Amino acid sequence: MIGQVAVTGRRLLLAMAIWLALAGLGVGSAAVFVRVSPFGRAHRADVLAFALLEAYLALLAALLATFGASGLRRQLGFHFTSSAHLTLALVTWVACLIAGTLLSAAFIPLLGQPPSNTARLLGLSFDPLFVLLVVVTVCLLGPVCEELFFRGALYGWMRGRLPAPVAIPVSAMIFAGAHVIVPLMPTLFVFGLGAAWIRERTGSTLNSFAMHATQNTVAVAVTYVLLSHGGGR
Repeated sequence: MIGQVAVTGRRLLLAMAIWLALAGLGVGSAAVFVRVSPFGRAHRADVLAFALLEAYLALLAALLATFGASGLRRQLGFHFTSSAHLTLALVTWVACLIAGTLLSAAFIPLLGQPPSNTARLLGLSFDPLFVLLVVVTVCLLGPVCEELFFRGALYGWMRGRLPAPVAIPVSAMIFAGAHVIVPLMPTLFVFGLGAAWIRERTGSTLNSFAMHATQNTVAVAVTYVLLSHGGGR
């Protein structure tokens, strides 16, 4: 066991239900705004960025409502452990990046060329508001929320019922499948393995967040460099 207070199935389901309700309300409101507002029609990319931000804020709100602020630390493991653990997390990220790239290349004949999610999103607009919203969401808010949910709530629930050698790959498969982009699943699966192992090894989702935030920040930085030189169009 990784030392956290066990997550119950009831709380996990409640968090998911609250998140789906809040996220659905936000996405629905954004769709209506685009339809009825001239500003919305003229700034569809900005509205999309707001909707993405709202979806992650809805997940954070759902987790806070379900577990409470103290529960994010005690049950979902979002706390500092040590500099050595953070270093281990970043080394693990590098290993996952290399292994995931190699595995994705091996699966190209079967799954096709992996698309760049980041390039698709960032290529929508260079409007300053859009860029600000996307960078904050993709580099910080998204990694926080996904780690709290996948390695905090979901993995915490699984570890109350399964041994680590089972919970780690199963949670990684769920993480990869939740992104619903088949060619990217090998890369996401490998990252999920590494992040769950770090959660198990260090007892902290702050350390897996460091991996996730680094991954997304590097992807955003590289993509913007390519787009600014015309390489991502």
